[in-house]
Amino acid sequence: MRRPPIQRRYESGETFPYRGKPLELVLVNETPATAAKVTADGGRLLVRALEPERARQLILYWYTAETESIARSLVPEWSKKLAVRPRAVTVKFARTRWGSCSASGNIFLNARLAMLSGEAAEYVVVHELCHLKQMNHGREFWDEVKRALPPAMTLRRLLREQERAAVL
Repeated sequence: MRRPPIQRRYESGETFPYRGKPLELVLVNETPATAAKVTADGGRLLVRALEPERARQLILYWYTAETESIARSLVPEWSKKLAVRPRAVTVKFARTRWGSCSASGNIFLNARLAMLSGEAAEYVVVHELCHLKQMNHGREFWDEVKRALPPAMTLRRLLREQERAAVL
């Protein structure tokens, strides 16, 4: 039986995953002299905002920027290894998909990727890049994924385990 998804309140004390580890949300006062920002500090996610809606906006922006950083690191590395070249890579939020690849070669990555462990995020990137070789989920596609990343099926299960906590 599937558990219901986590409902976020964006209040101090709540936990948010970051690169596979939980961070405790700490809202701190935002004054005109201190710019609104988000910082991962040890086991805490420091957000300069006291209003939950403002904290939510800042956290969404922060996760997007962190996922873009992950993409800038992993996509060129794996594109070279796989001998593929995506036309473009876009990061945005989606409810159900971790990524997708269009027939024109555009890769989309979910901004929540920064919530996952490095291994699970890498699996998503490799999975989507492999679609540039096989635009389906047939046997040839999965063979390509496993050739590129031998523990792919284990990492796929890890992704499924982590996705319940990776909600905003």
